[in-house]
Amino acid sequence: MYSLTYDLWKEIIDDVALEHSTLFMAMHQAEEELEISRALIDDLKNKRDLMIADDPWHLRLQIDFIDDKIGGFRIYIAAAEELEVFELIKAKAAADHGFSWEEIGGFELEHGLDLDDEVFEAIADSYEIRAELSENEVLFELVVFDSQDIDDSQMSNLVWQEEDSAN
Repeated sequence: MYSLTYDLWKEIIDDVALEHSTLFMAMHQAEEELEISRALIDDLKNKRDLMIADDPWHLRLQIDFIDDKIGGFRIYIAAAEELEVFELIKAKAAADHGFSWEEIGGFELEHGLDLDDEVFEAIADSYEIRAELSENEVLFELVVFDSQDIDDSQMSNLVWQEEDSAN
């Protein structure tokens, strides 16, 4: 039997992130197919949440308003996974490397590590998707428009040009 090392622990993290790759690819595909328009933004501002895919994953387009002086906002594609499913994926990845979930917990406690934080960081680094835990699920978000990046975004220029021509 092998003892758990930092390198093996990192492999488990990579395996957990990789297990979600098909979901993340679907989110990126939805982003590529998405056409940001003034009408879509107005619809989102009113509804705050729109279903954009339902099979095999429930993907939602959502908007968050930024507390700034110019009425900024961020639009993202969101997906959620039940916390139980996420826990099973982590336990399976550990077992695939020959370790129990208790061994993982002990290793983390001994070394001041947190597998969830590291998995979320790996997801952000590899897939550009933000992940966070809520009470009963793991939330995944792919930002598709951020008004703070207006100068750097071709799509935002199109949106604002449409607004200007409407006035």
